[in-house]
Amino acid sequence: MDSSTTTTTGTVKQMGELSIKDNDDIEQQQQEYSSDDDDECDCEIDENEQDISTYSKETLDAAIATKVSIEQYYTQLFKSLKEREERRVFLERKMEELSLKDEQRSIKRRELDRRETEYIKSRRIRLTGHSFESIKIIGRGAFGEVRLVRMKKNNKVFAMKKLDKSKMIERQQTVHVRSERDILADNNINGNNPWIVSLYYSFQDTYYLYLIMEYVPGGDMMTQLIKYDTFTEDATRFYIAETVLALHSIHRMNYIHRDIKPDNLLIDNKGHIKVSDFGLCTGLETNRVPTLAEIYKKYQGDNLSEDDQTLQGRSARFDSWKRQRRVLAYSNVGTPDYTAPEVLMQNGYSAECDWWSVGVIMFEMLVGYPPFCSETQRETYHKIMNWKYTLPKIMEEAKAEVSLSAEAQDLIERFLTDPNRRIGANGAEEIQAHPFFRGVNWKTLRESTPPIIPTVTSATDTSNFDHYDEEPAHVPAEPIPQPHAQESKSRRKINSFDIPFIGYTYRNFEAMREQFGTIGPRETLKF
Repeated sequence: MDSSTTTTTGTVKQMGELSIKDNDDIEQQQQEYSSDDDDECDCEIDENEQDISTYSKETLDAAIATKVSIEQYYTQLFKSLKEREERRVFLERKMEELSLKDEQRSIKRRELDRRETEYIKSRRIRLTGHSFESIKIIGRGAFGEVRLVRMKKNNKVFAMKKLDKSKMIERQQTVHVRSERDILADNNINGNNPWIVSLYYSFQDTYYLYLIMEYVPGGDMMTQLIKYDTFTEDATRFYIAETVLALHSIHRMNYIHRDIKPDNLLIDNKGHIKVSDFGLCTGLETNRVPTLAEIYKKYQGDNLSEDDQTLQGRSARFDSWKRQRRVLAYSNVGTPDYTAPEVLMQNGYSAECDWWSVGVIMFEMLVGYPPFCSETQRETYHKIMNWKYTLPKIMEEAKAEVSLSAEAQDLIERFLTDPNRRIGANGAEEIQAHPFFRGVNWKTLRESTPPIIPTVTSATDTSNFDHYDEEPAHVPAEPIPQPHAQESKSRRKINSFDIPFIGYTYRNFEAMREQFGTIGPRETLKF
């Protein structure tokens, strides 16, 4: 028996083990994914060719891409069936815990069946960029932009991240957006972690990828740091504590963020933190981290000049940092100031690399700039990689300029140390037990009152974000070579360049109910 037969047998067995209501549901699921496949890649394969040696490059590319598309189709089909079964099991377990009567249980089961059916129908609705009305740009980066948008169908407000396929392919960053999409989808499957921004939809067209997420109106932590310069130790304690809980929740999902910085800590309308931008999550590699390591290694043999070794005064460093901060945030490479040395050098690392980033952020909150910031990236890399030499001097200068408690200094130094000695290496509990957090109620932290509550006057208020001018509309370069053969007007042929984006479409189960209004009220299944 060959491998394909084995795979098919295993697949049939897996399908048989799932408790599906009836055959009509399976047909609905298949129709659903057929519809999604149309979103992912409207493709045709030339079936007239008989000898593989006579295939054109376009045909071979299309065959490879279609193979991946078929694999994605069945992977997503069985994943959806499994998730559906898990929702059923969860409902039964919850009803058992509450000792509901038979009549009440029947009502709950019928409601879940109705929601599942409406979910499948809703997934067939094809979303495009034209399904949303643009309100304002709230972010811009190397590969696209983030806009506040309103869904035309129901006037709901979202944040839309729109990314240029051709730029991502050109700069080999396709996995960056896939990793973000995947962890946000996993978050929804695993119970809607309140510390992570919610993803509602993802889809694509010929030129762009789209992520439709919840709008977090308080802006990001960097905006607050620019506004207030520094935080008090009480405010720092609150935000670092929330960041610790947020990262702990991500680590429990078996992810390492690897790109924690103030720009990626969003603030909701109540003043609490939500983590965003998961493009560098471990296990979903991107070339950005290797790029940082390569840049540093170019200078590895250099000796620091006397000027490099002389630390600038706090005022000069502070002014320099504020001046260049947003420019660095939206550059192609970004800023390495928050990246752990073991990540830069790719020496092997685990979740403790995120705790280094927390130490850098804590220092910045209290002092006004990251500990290793410099006028050039070259100096920054040197200071991070030589932290055993540079950090003691930086801490001495900081203590001379600002008031740091012994507990705050100790925690920063325990974050910014070797991975095996770093606080948090044995779990977030040892961070929570540090004297700096004495008095923090970790269980009710997200229900407590934050030190800063952003002013939000309406659902479309963007005052907590930077201002961006609208750029002239343009059509980016086609991300794949145009095929020479004549095509159907409604379809395009695909090739190997489409592979990174196959299977990108996503629909949130709860979002279908809330956004399309076709599924019954939340209270029906709320316990």
